Amino acid sequence: MQDVIKESKDGLEKVKEFFENEIRSVRTGRANAMLVEDIKADVYGSSMRVKDMASITIPDAVSILIIPWDKGNLKAIENAIQASNLGVGVVNMGENIRVTLPELSLERREEMKKMVLKKAEETKVSMRNVRREAMDAVKKAEKDKEIGEDQSERLEKEIQQVLDRYIAEVDLIAEGKNKEISS
Repeated sequence: MQDVIKESKDGLEKVKEFFENEIRSVRTGRANAMLVEDIKADVYGSSMRVKDMASITIPDAVSILIIPWDKGNLKAIENAIQASNLGVGVVNMGENIRVTLPELSLERREEMKKMVLKKAEETKVSMRNVRREAMDAVKKAEKDKEIGEDQSERLEKEIQQVLDRYIAEVDLIAEGKNKEISS
């Protein structure tokens, strides 16, 4: 039955990692390569991520510099960033692309915070679903007489404790992101 605990931990870890990746791209007012690196541009007859065809640097707090390895991809990268609706300024400088981030308004910051909290809540729901599946497996094992009532209660308690730890981690991540957005 320890497999159930391990599987639930693995499932919760995947959900947490997905949440971290989701909020990583939320704009905070500071330049961050993650804002543009996963944007896909159509080059060479297929769709490629910006990070797979260019180097991305942060020259200052409000701009991102994208230097494509093949200068022929400049226009495709520029168009992809403009089409992504990030609300950023995109300037093709001939050799590279400079992405400038405008100052976030107070209203926009509040929207971003709400979005982070919404994603955190969705993550918690997914985590509770992982817990429910684990609890169902424990109850089924008890019903099938594979484990006793005492072991069933102990496993359910352990599953709940694991869930509580992961939910606390998600709360900390969301709180940290909201502080980042506020500053």
